[in-house]
Amino acid sequence: MDGEGGTMAVAGRSRVLVLSDEPARTAEWLESLAEAGADVATHAFAELEADTLRSCQVAILDAGHRQVEGLRCLRRCRAHLQDSFVPILFIAGPGAPEARVAALEAGADTCLVQPFLPEELAAHCRAMLRLKQEYDRLRERTAEIAGVNRRLHAAYEQIDQELELAARVQQSFLPAAMPALDWVRFAVSYRPCGRVGGDFYDVFRLDEHHVGLYVADAMGHGVPASLLTIFLKHAVRGKDISDHSYRLVPPAEVLERVNRDLLAHNLADHRFVTMVYGLLDGRDGTLHYARAGHPYPLLIPAGGQPRLLQMEGSLLGVFETEFAGESCRLRPGDRVLLYTDGAEATAQRNEPAAQQLLGLAAEHRDLGIDALVDELTRRLLPAEGGADDLTLLGLQMGGRDDVPEPIIR
Repeated sequence: MDGEGGTMAVAGRSRVLVLSDEPARTAEWLESLAEAGADVATHAFAELEADTLRSCQVAILDAGHRQVEGLRCLRRCRAHLQDSFVPILFIAGPGAPEARVAALEAGADTCLVQPFLPEELAAHCRAMLRLKQEYDRLRERTAEIAGVNRRLHAAYEQIDQELELAARVQQSFLPAAMPALDWVRFAVSYRPCGRVGGDFYDVFRLDEHHVGLYVADAMGHGVPASLLTIFLKHAVRGKDISDHSYRLVPPAEVLERVNRDLLAHNLADHRFVTMVYGLLDGRDGTLHYARAGHPYPLLIPAGGQPRLLQMEGSLLGVFETEFAGESCRLRPGDRVLLYTDGAEATAQRNEPAAQQLLGLAAEHRDLGIDALVDELTRRLLPAEGGADDLTLLGLQMGGRDDVPEPIIR
């Protein structure tokens, strides 16, 4: 079959299936297809088998003078192919131009009406072979992408399981319950922005009269930050025990020890931690505290204006340094809030974070510590969640019954 360039220019041996009930009439162009380099197989309409059809690259259906049988065979071809793709050329008999529309609607990819030039048949075959080759390439790429997606899905599932395990481990290191004491009440709101976070807190009894507490924030998010918080759980030591005695460690010294431990471990990526550590004495209400690069604690006196407990203090895990200790006397009804910079990250941009927090605390200063922590969390944390972890740890001297009477403004 002569065409542009003299032959069908088929790359390799193309498998062509010819379906015809009039083999004598198709012999001439079958020979031309073979000369062009195609492996040609011929079958009568009744001999059509699904496997044979799927194994070819192009199917030519010669209806000839048997238009109805040809269309019926065409529909069977499409039913056999299902999700497979083999382009089908439908050849209609002489004087039946309307057959082109019927054939295309029945599932043919292209159609010729006899008589036609050999070059026209060759051009149609080349076009269908290009279509088949492009389809096969796309299908192969789709299969590769599907394989990559399956591997990614498996990897994501594994990561999800590991994150769930990390979350359970981190949660197990948080206090299951606050100390039950008649002279102080604690409340907390812990909201990591992801499955695991870099915030950490703890409240623990040191002896009959003293409670240790802290809020810390490890740089970053996710598993690396959560592992650092677990390290802090073991690094914070509020009491030295020797033989039959013990010593309560001052907050500044607690921070210095944690800082030395972090530096000694030489953690990768220069990770650092911020923290506020407090030591509360229930006998006289004295709160001793020290700060390491953390947001200032917030004091809400009973019946008074909130204020920040400002003091110096460098980050943990950066360099050797000393920390200063401060103290304040708390009276019944006084409340103290320790919080992470998630509160600052969620503050309105047109107002400094500390000022907004002070304003919210002043607005709700008549609430008990549980309700106050809940309300501040609701006001600070957007409905869709924040971009940073948020932790609020509050204490109230004297328990729930010592909340001051509401101030009439």
